[in-house]
Amino acid sequence: MRGLIIFSLRNPVLTVFLTILVAIAGAVAYYYTPIEAYPDVTSTRARIITQWGGRSAEEVEKFISLPISRALANIPRKREIRSISLFGLSVVTVLFDDDVDDFYAQQSVAARLPGIALPAGAEPYLEPPYGATGEIFRYIVRGDLPLRELTALQDWVIEKNLLQVPGVADIVSFGGEEKIYEVQLDLSKLEAYNLTALDVFEAIARSNINVGGDIIERGEQAYVVRGVGLLESLQDIENLIITVREKVPILVKQVAQVRVASKPRLGQCGYQDLPDVVQGIVLMRRGEDPSAVIPRIKAKIHELNTRILPPGVTIEPFLDRTELVNTTVRTVLHNLIEGVLLVSLVVGLFLLEWRAVLIVVSVIPLAFLFAILGLRLQGLPANLISMGALDFGLLLEGTLVIVENALVSLAALSEKNHFNPALRFRVVSGLLKRVALRNGRYIFFAQLILLLALMPIFLFERVEGKLFKPLAYTLGYAMLGALILSLTYVPAMMRLLLHLPVRDRELPFLRRFLQLWEVLPAIGFRYHRVVALCLLGMLAGAGIGFYFYGSEFVPKLNEGAIYIRGTFPISTRLGETVRTAQEVKDWIRQLPEVRFVLFQAGRPNDGTDPTGFFNLELHVQLHPPETWRPGLTREKLVDTIRKVLTERYEGVRWAFSQPIQDNVEEYVSGVKSSIVVKVFGHNLEELEAIAYQIGEVLQKEPGIADVVVFQSMGLPELRIKLQEDRMARYGVSMREAQAVIEMAIGGQAANYYYEGERLFEIRVRLSKAYRDDFQVIRNIRVPTMTGRTIPLHAIADIQEVTGPAFVYREGTERYVAVGFSVTSRDLGGTIARAQKAVEAAVKLPPGTSLSWVGEFESKERATRRLSIVVPAVLVLILFLLYFQFGTMREVVVAAAVLPLAFVGGFTSWIVSGTPFGVSAGVGLIILFGVSTINALILIGELRGEQTLSHQIEAVRRRIRPLVVVMLIGALGLLPAAISHRMGSEVQKPLAITIVGGLPITLVLSLLGLPAFYRLLMRPKK
Repeated sequence: MRGLIIFSLRNPVLTVFLTILVAIAGAVAYYYTPIEAYPDVTSTRARIITQWGGRSAEEVEKFISLPISRALANIPRKREIRSISLFGLSVVTVLFDDDVDDFYAQQSVAARLPGIALPAGAEPYLEPPYGATGEIFRYIVRGDLPLRELTALQDWVIEKNLLQVPGVADIVSFGGEEKIYEVQLDLSKLEAYNLTALDVFEAIARSNINVGGDIIERGEQAYVVRGVGLLESLQDIENLIITVREKVPILVKQVAQVRVASKPRLGQCGYQDLPDVVQGIVLMRRGEDPSAVIPRIKAKIHELNTRILPPGVTIEPFLDRTELVNTTVRTVLHNLIEGVLLVSLVVGLFLLEWRAVLIVVSVIPLAFLFAILGLRLQGLPANLISMGALDFGLLLEGTLVIVENALVSLAALSEKNHFNPALRFRVVSGLLKRVALRNGRYIFFAQLILLLALMPIFLFERVEGKLFKPLAYTLGYAMLGALILSLTYVPAMMRLLLHLPVRDRELPFLRRFLQLWEVLPAIGFRYHRVVALCLLGMLAGAGIGFYFYGSEFVPKLNEGAIYIRGTFPISTRLGETVRTAQEVKDWIRQLPEVRFVLFQAGRPNDGTDPTGFFNLELHVQLHPPETWRPGLTREKLVDTIRKVLTERYEGVRWAFSQPIQDNVEEYVSGVKSSIVVKVFGHNLEELEAIAYQIGEVLQKEPGIADVVVFQSMGLPELRIKLQEDRMARYGVSMREAQAVIEMAIGGQAANYYYEGERLFEIRVRLSKAYRDDFQVIRNIRVPTMTGRTIPLHAIADIQEVTGPAFVYREGTERYVAVGFSVTSRDLGGTIARAQKAVEAAVKLPPGTSLSWVGEFESKERATRRLSIVVPAVLVLILFLLYFQFGTMREVVVAAAVLPLAFVGGFTSWIVSGTPFGVSAGVGLIILFGVSTINALILIGELRGEQTLSHQIEAVRRRIRPLVVVMLIGALGLLPAAISHRMGSEVQKPLAITIVGGLPITLVLSLLGLPAFYRLLMRPKK
């Protein structure tokens, strides 16, 4: 450190040149550094999606989800395995440790999949890696073509092209109709010809083949021989031969109608005044920069619209992440610029020397660029939280101390005018060297303490770790840059710019302002016992108040949108959900604050969202808040919508969130809710009964809203139970009986029809008039081994039952979930009361257990980590203080400022109405570091002073730098603390803690540290 300072003073030009090179590198890094609106807080995962059409949830669980889960159970570095099994779909999710990358996760899971024995027709699909914040772009496909043709263009043209865009992980299609060629069987005609659905299926399966006959030579030419048998029209399918009776062929068209149709719809999407649209959702790979990926997507869409898609068909984007990123980045940059201007103004007013002000203020952009360079070298993106936490006032502490000290010393030297120029140059150089070396040790320890104070943040894990570690790295790099600049660039600039004469001036009103602060240490020294007792009483009161104080995890980022989820009774059909969705969409669109409304009923066809017809989601995009009706806030708007929907639609459970927030919550908890109570066990009926009891208790608790039980039971089922003895009596094989049931009712792909590069199923099933009639289903003909056919009811018991619609598993147990949200600002207190109420009202039978997960779980985990790590860090800070002072009594005096900092931070929360959360806790950690530095300055000045008058005077000498540091530290984050712009919510608790805590802590320190010093050090009179 000493050599670094001396080198910089001896080679000022070289030092400044090297600093400029680093600044240029930082500017380049800033240009290429990705900026996120919200960090991806989710852990690495691999998700296996398996569709097995027509099977019940229990069958899917038994034959798909459980075998996959067992095969993946011992994958190294796995944290947990979750699965959701529902009608025709299995989704198994493997969550890995925080430090596992996507490549390892994907490769580990992909290597296990081929060895898993799954039923025929079940093909597992490993989803590409994307995070909960990976949804970056949405569009609809508009045109004059039929809906199924638009869907075909989406599946075979648009999706194929967009997947080629670098950075795109996947395209999810929602809505539309999947085109198929359907052979609709007429049951009466089949019976007349004594045929079964299986006969038709096998006839179609045998067709549609091209063969090759090698090469023949004819003269000098070689001919390729091909046998062309591909189906090329509907007439080709209709004219396929099923069988021949008495030399008369029986064709498909004689027993069925062949037409272009659609697969059974799993979901429907509506946008604005369009009731049924094809929607595409673009998912970005984890780690990519949305600001770079979205322009590439837009360029490809422009190419599709202008050159590739048929006339009259266009892709219409309606939502992309750029808007949110740009809005939040503008908010952060606006706050940073205002903070820099306020800091520069305070420095200028107190120093009143343009050369000194230039040196101090120039450290701000240099430290910022150093931080960006550090992030870029580490491969970390910048985001709203990390950028918004930069307090340039705190970064200037070391620089301000050394420059202010040099300014005072040079001003005293300027009064001696008898020096000749050469002697003056040598004296100034020696003085600057002494000032830099004397303060260098203090600056090093001060920045080291601040860096050490960040240590608890680096030890966070999971959600809170991914949320706040970028903040700690950004702030840490900026502090490290400020430290290096204080020891190199600042001495070099002082050497180049600070020449005699120099005047140390003060504005009159600032002099009077500082005199108010100078009264505090005098009171602390003279009335030390009274002051100490008062401060101890304040500390006790703050401790008791904090015990009962409200808490949260982190404030919700305002995304400029509302995400509404409606949960209907589990047996609701898709048409009923769509009808309600249209009504809700049309009503919400009338609100003047709403820009557009999109609804999604059911689920996408690719199985990426495991839900059912009962699920309705509405994306309500809002206009900027400054255009809203006077006095209306987002909370009031949500309350209005919640009240109307609850009154109009009884039996529907409504939940309110935001798009990114909704994805993150589902990613973390496993179900679609911010906070979840999971009831673990094995008997689904018993678990669901307990879940409904818990839901009733939660609905009565104040501060809790949007309570919904994620039902497992209640799906109506027509169960066809084949009887082996009766099948043996009639000579019916199990395979053929099951095949008839599957094809006739559910439909099964017998072959494929090619339209150029596109491929569509040829599906065989009963026509709608037959398959919707239970009595007709009873009489479906099943072939026997003797050639006869018999009705289905002769070999099976057919009855209507209620079965499970969903089976949720985590680890080795099933669970039923109860989701809810907390409207109170006291998340911790509300959940604690709810836990007590549930414990008192719900008695768990043996073999069942409860788990509270989601946002509350993250808050509790972060709080526990802070309660362990913060005391350890404070011990390390005390060790550094002992290393600096060398006596335990001085260390105890210095440590007394830490509880005073807690009082300062807690008071700022009470005054501003800010609940305690991780963001506020991070601000308190920084406050601990700053208060320790204040103690370092004051005790260092008091050392050697034995009399009371000298001690009072010693503290007064350091009032100006302490007050200036406090002001610039508080003003640096003042714009963030009072901002109401979109994106300011997350950084507000941290900013309020610093802005309010710094002045309160300084007042208490100037009173308390002299009082405790007087009590412990016993000065001479």
